Amino acid sequence: MSELTAVTGATGFIGSHLVRQLLDEGARLRVLARRPERLARQVHERAEVVEGDVRDRRGLGAVVEGAHTVLHLAACVRGWSRDPAEFREVNVGAVEMLLEAAQRAGVIRLVHVSTVLTLPPYRPAPLKANSRRLTPYEETKRAGERLVESYAAAGHDAVIVQPTRVYGPGPLGDANATTRVVALYLAGRFRVRLRDGEVLNNYVHADDVAMGIRLAARSGRRGSRYVIGGDENLSFRALLALVDELSGRRRRVLALPPAVARAGGRAADLCGRLGGTPPLTSGWVRVLLEDRRADISPARRELGYRPRPLREGLKETIAWLSAQREESHL
Repeated sequence: MSELTAVTGATGFIGSHLVRQLLDEGARLRVLARRPERLARQVHERAEVVEGDVRDRRGLGAVVEGAHTVLHLAACVRGWSRDPAEFREVNVGAVEMLLEAAQRAGVIRLVHVSTVLTLPPYRPAPLKANSRRLTPYEETKRAGERLVESYAAAGHDAVIVQPTRVYGPGPLGDANATTRVVALYLAGRFRVRLRDGEVLNNYVHADDVAMGIRLAARSGRRGSRYVIGGDENLSFRALLALVDELSGRRRRVLALPPAVARAGGRAADLCGRLGGTPPLTSGWVRVLLEDRRADISPARRELGYRPRPLREGLKETIAWLSAQREESHL
């Protein structure tokens, strides 16, 4: 009988890609899901499903019991939350409880999925120091990583993976913000971008992130971090130009000066404090002004990680978006 792999965040954007890959390779699988009805039928048919929340010790204990490997993807991945405590509860508190449960259960290997935003940018945003305050997401993901680092330093086998900007077929929520922007752009509803000084970012297909997680579980060195991204670093303007080329469409987009965007971000912050839902906070304006190019050579060298070209992944994603639009009009 194959060794048991436990997955949290199985209903999420990356989690759904990962679970599909694990089932395709015949893995013996157990998943934790707060809303099991969101899981694909094949998951219910071929995996053990534990209903529960990552903030619940009982559910965490049940999902890791008897597991050889734990892949922890569950996180609060949002630009903003009406309840700021949610970030700390999920991205820090749940990680702490999971590590305790994994230690008690004798888990052999744990992979913690974080974000490249926990790393210093290649070039910071040209802002004053008091404007570089971390977003709640960045702050709590850093704190979660520190817990995993301490767990590994205590002699347990744990690895951290840090995806860059993820895109691909899947729900167009905050975890898939790049694909959501592409969808809006193709529909002619993305009219304004940030004049960001052509800073570079790295984009990675969700299937490649899932592959990177599986490779880290097999071959990652204990206590190591691996950036899981694409081979290419490019500006947001260049990304939209590639979408133009692949889709055969061209949209006009206004470049908004950073000062105007920062003022809008501060207004959005106030909107959130007053009970509204801000589209883009000042903290995320700062993130968009950072140069976030990435180096994936350690993952290539140590894990054998080989992501698809961005052109190929975007072409597939644009075709998927087109199919989704056609289905919605049937």
